[in-house]
Amino acid sequence: MLEDSFSDFNKVRRGRTLQKRNHHYIPQFYLKGFLDKRVLSPREPSLWVFDKQQRLLKQKGTHNVASLNGYYDLKLITGELTTAVEDYFSGCIEGPSSLVLKKILDQIPLDNDERLQFSFFIYFTFARVPNFLNYMSWFYKNSDRLNLNLDAYSETRKLVEEKVSSGGLTTLEFMVEMSEIFVPIIYNMNWQFHIAPQNKHFLTSDNPVILNDPSLKKVAPSFSGWNNPNIHLTFPLDSTMCLRATWGRKRKPYIKATPRFIKAINFRTSFFATRYIFSSRPIEPPFLDGGFIFNMVDVYESKQNWE
Repeated sequence: MLEDSFSDFNKVRRGRTLQKRNHHYIPQFYLKGFLDKRVLSPREPSLWVFDKQQRLLKQKGTHNVASLNGYYDLKLITGELTTAVEDYFSGCIEGPSSLVLKKILDQIPLDNDERLQFSFFIYFTFARVPNFLNYMSWFYKNSDRLNLNLDAYSETRKLVEEKVSSGGLTTLEFMVEMSEIFVPIIYNMNWQFHIAPQNKHFLTSDNPVILNDPSLKKVAPSFSGWNNPNIHLTFPLDSTMCLRATWGRKRKPYIKATPRFIKAINFRTSFFATRYIFSSRPIEPPFLDGGFIFNMVDVYESKQNWE
């Protein structure tokens, strides 16, 4: 299936040619899982959106958030714009992954192909956000001087160097090519889904896939550490469920999320948001504190607090 995905990308590489349009870097079908549905017709459900930069809280529809004009457009040698990347995401990633997400939320076991498909979705949800290449650059330039387990990073660094030095790729094509490295890593991690109890909710953001090492006592960009044996990958799937992927022993696939887990995930999601936080409920302190005065436990919760 991995090879098929790159074949699919090559098939749509030229895409259609047209003028720049508004492109979502967080898919709308995903954002719909965080709508506040407590409305009566003719009003439509909306997202609560907190802007960390302007410190403003507003209600918006999914079509009005997490998007940039012409974000996926590639320019051909003729000067025309092609929709190759947009077509790839729409046909090969978002459509199939939305069906797998529904199965996960319904607690239906996945087969290997569905797990691989969702691994692509996790990777691209991580990689297609605007700050992806900034994280890549930070990791590449600073990994040698970081106080980390470099043995765990060496293989990933080597693969990244090979991709960086290959040349001839646009940044968008580079993002697709890098899935060859990271999708198998995600696929092979142990997945556990935490379900929020009634009246408790998960947040999401414009940077929703977060990596962190609970053994570290400092805040680092959420790109670092894919091969770190202590790494935790967290990804809110909708307002009621969050994925946690780790290395080590396997755990029960579905468990009830504790209030402390929800608090830690929501704060971590808010902390690592680039600018926007999305929620199905009005966002309350400490999330509205523009300075994010935080307890380190809320960002890097100790291992003992994980079930």
